[in-house]
Amino acid sequence: MTSEPLTPPLARAAPPRTGLALAGVLLTVVLWGSNVVLLKLLLRHLNAETINLGRFLIAGGVLVTLAVRSHGWPRWDARTWGQVALVGLLGNSVFQAFFLTGIHANPAGVAGLVSGVVPVLVLPLGLLLGQRVGWRQGAGAALASLGLVGLLAVTLQPGAAVTPGGLAWVLGAAAAWALYTLWNRPLTERLGALPFVAFSLALGCLPYVAWALPHVPAPVGVSPLAWGGVALSALGANVVAYVAWANGARVLGAARTSVWNTLAPAVALVLSAAVLHERLPAAVWLGALVILAGAALANWPGRAQARRN
Repeated sequence: MTSEPLTPPLARAAPPRTGLALAGVLLTVVLWGSNVVLLKLLLRHLNAETINLGRFLIAGGVLVTLAVRSHGWPRWDARTWGQVALVGLLGNSVFQAFFLTGIHANPAGVAGLVSGVVPVLVLPLGLLLGQRVGWRQGAGAALASLGLVGLLAVTLQPGAAVTPGGLAWVLGAAAAWALYTLWNRPLTERLGALPFVAFSLALGCLPYVAWALPHVPAPVGVSPLAWGGVALSALGANVVAYVAWANGARVLGAARTSVWNTLAPAVALVLSAAVLHERLPAAVWLGALVILAGAALANWPGRAQARRN
């Protein structure tokens, strides 16, 4: 007589909770899109150094705690720790400095296009690193590039709401995140998503923290709502959104999940008009839509990619 496994057959055959995973991905899109508007509001009460310092401390503390509780303390060699720190420096200190400067220098709706521009920059950077690119990625990047050229043309008009300098900060932030995306993939696969993100944030933000501390004024007369906004940004955009996004990529597949990310700039555009009452010219809206369409096409999974995921 053979013994039966203790796990009930229904439990073994239970399908993945795709509905819950998709809900988490949509929540992430809303959190990332609305975070741009929230940061724009916070810049009216706090400087960028104070905001980023608070976000780093809160998000880093929570993520490291979650990573250690789930996986234990990492037993990495010195080279791996150095790689995590360097990639984290690019994705946290450099990106966040450029990102908040871009939000300060632009309407929130334009600054929110960062995640839409990233696929355009990942393509040529990936080619330089020897990665293969399909026709869909190339066509999407080309379409999004046309949208960027249109936005650049708008910045050259007298009195435009978007300036060349402001757009340069957005492109700089997108370039930093594109490089971070390319270099973190092998580390994430080897070390695990949560441990890598947690410790890359904790180590990568240290140079920014050291630089920012002398620029943080005494917290006198700052509204408690502003401090609450910093905590909300850290916990929402950097903790809850990350966990939900990682779960979505695990259940739905990375290719299917990445397509939804192109909606985050659309959320930022709509909320910037509704909450901040930004009135962007039609040419800016058109350029943004072209960029988002190109980003969606570049991220759209082909048949082979969908099967792998």
